Amino acid sequence: VEYDVLPSGYGYLKVTSFADNDVLSIQVWERAIEYFNENEVPGVIIDMRVNGGGSGWLADQMAAYFFEEEVVTGNTARYSKDTGEFYMDPGDEARMIPPRPALQYHGPVAVLVGPACASACEFFSYAMTINERAIVVGQYPSDGAGGSVEQFLMPEGIYTQITIGRAVDAEGNIHLEGKGVVPTVKVPVTAETLQKQANGEDVILEAAEKALSEPQGAGVEPSGPPTMASAAEASKALSTSDQLEAKAREQYAPADFAQPGTLVYTVQLNQPDET
Repeated sequence: VEYDVLPSGYGYLKVTSFADNDVLSIQVWERAIEYFNENEVPGVIIDMRVNGGGSGWLADQMAAYFFEEEVVTGNTARYSKDTGEFYMDPGDEARMIPPRPALQYHGPVAVLVGPACASACEFFSYAMTINERAIVVGQYPSDGAGGSVEQFLMPEGIYTQITIGRAVDAEGNIHLEGKGVVPTVKVPVTAETLQKQANGEDVILEAAEKALSEPQGAGVEPSGPPTMASAAEASKALSTSDQLEAKAREQYAPADFAQPGTLVYTVQLNQPDET
């Protein structure tokens, strides 16, 4: 688990495996979430593109840091030779159990995926799509190999690993096998993007930053026309609330206002604000 803050101001988390020590992984994860909250980071990008999987339980619990309530993420259907059908044990339900509020992150999130994201990586990425919690960004879906596996000892000391459980969502539907987690923001594979990648540019990360910077209400039809406050209400609001400029990412010098033109202010909040 690695974390940083990008030049754009967004938090960046990279998880390359869910097979490392659970305690150490969670400790770094919590440190990152605390840092993002303390510094009011306006959005987080989680890079899962080279995560080969590991513990499905750990994947679900790390995703839970972006939720406020406990959520059932799915179950495992196992084949019964006696009945010739698959069955699910209610006790095998997978759940996200959020940590205490101080460790929850409520801002916008983008998850980066690709074909190298497999197994538990896909459980995490899928969990982040529940209730449309995060956008998924990539050129291709994840591997499509999410399932319970087990290793078997063969002759000559050889081990083989095969799937022994069918991964399903909370409604019992196969949700990962063969199709993976599909990007909601698909980055095109064109001569232009390939050239940028050859030059060392991360077009997928750039697409995630761009998507997070767009207003969350973009394209939403308003329920009605705006209303104007009275003079007294406006005066009270202006005297008791911070100005939007104070919350903006951009900072301008007095000289910037001397010439005609447009100055852009970008205000992103990860908590409700009455400003």
